[in-house]
Amino acid sequence: MNSVFRLSNVSLFLLFFASKHVLASVANDHGNILAEWLKSENGELNPKTVVRRKDPNDNESTYGYFANDDLAEGEILFVLPRSIIMSNNKSPRGIPLECDTVRVLAKELKLGSSSKYSPYINYLAGTQPPGQLPSAWSDAGKDLFKDLLRYETDDALPPDYPTDWITHEWHRFCRGSNDLIEEHAAELVLQRGWDNLMIPIYDMLDHRNGHWFNSESTTVRGDESIQVYATRDIMAGEETYNSYNLCKDCGARLM
Repeated sequence: MNSVFRLSNVSLFLLFFASKHVLASVANDHGNILAEWLKSENGELNPKTVVRRKDPNDNESTYGYFANDDLAEGEILFVLPRSIIMSNNKSPRGIPLECDTVRVLAKELKLGSSSKYSPYINYLAGTQPPGQLPSAWSDAGKDLFKDLLRYETDDALPPDYPTDWITHEWHRFCRGSNDLIEEHAAELVLQRGWDNLMIPIYDMLDHRNGHWFNSESTTVRGDESIQVYATRDIMAGEETYNSYNLCKDCGARLM
């Protein structure tokens, strides 16, 4: 494909998502929409908690999960039924990118509001624009990032392959297409996937270890609903955090 033509397509795609992001940020309360969807699917959300923007006064602020009242250690935060969890319906392979999960997500992104996961899909489309991973940056951006990491030197900073995830994992390993929505889906699975699963609401909990790490879940595998609970007392107003390397069933997120 002509590189200038593809660059133009990418620019239009980024502009489309940027515009949609601004409009959705103003028009939609994704936290409330996701909470209502969860309840409609027989899930549970602790009434002492809320899914909201981290800064309630900023329509561009990211979302998080917060305690409105004090929570006790062991208290259930939310329960996620299997019906809202997106999967490739296969066992995880312990690899950085689950190719079939990308294809499942891309299909749902293309369906948009017609998807059975529409509250989650609209949240992703409205708040997670493409280009967040260095793998999706311009060549100049990738080169600058690698210079900052001292890439391919004896004192290089991690990760080992900072800009190759889309090219290597999606295009080469998965034999994925150049379809821009599919590339975006690959980014989202790399950013937010739990191996071969995309888990709404749970993936809104940021990673933070130490004292801040205050939640855990029952296994994300199997047929039972996922229960997420407090691992210590959580004070009113406090944000709930997950861990990407101290969690149960961490799987390939440790890689």
